[in-house]
Amino acid sequence: MMKLEREIKISHQVDVVLQIFADPTFTIPRIFPNVNRIKVDGEKFEAEGKVTLSSYHLTGRVFLGYNEVKYVYDSDKGGGVLKISKVDENVIRITLEYDGSLLARIGSIIVNSNLNKLEKNINEEIRLERIKRKI
Repeated sequence: MMKLEREIKISHQVDVVLQIFADPTFTIPRIFPNVNRIKVDGEKFEAEGKVTLSSYHLTGRVFLGYNEVKYVYDSDKGGGVLKISKVDENVIRITLEYDGSLLARIGSIIVNSNLNKLEKNINEEIRLERIKRKI
């Protein structure tokens, strides 16, 4: 198993941030590379995307815990666990554990870049999402 971890400072209430991250249509495209389709059915989700020239299909479930949102996923390229958890009132930790296949390693470069983008834009993205969802 390989692991990426990032702590991100937030300026919104942590419970609201976790509530938004519990929605796969918000989270999956921001973490996984080049997602072009996502379908949600209750706590289950399916997504399709591309890493370099290779397409992938992702299926999984969302689990809500105390101060944590966990995505357990599997794909035709390997699987893993994505956790978004509260560190304190101003910080969340995003942890992605995944299998160590070559494609997963290439994908991890893109995921790392996505995490950098998310870290830079998270407060604005959460703000816009709160307006859209009226929370």
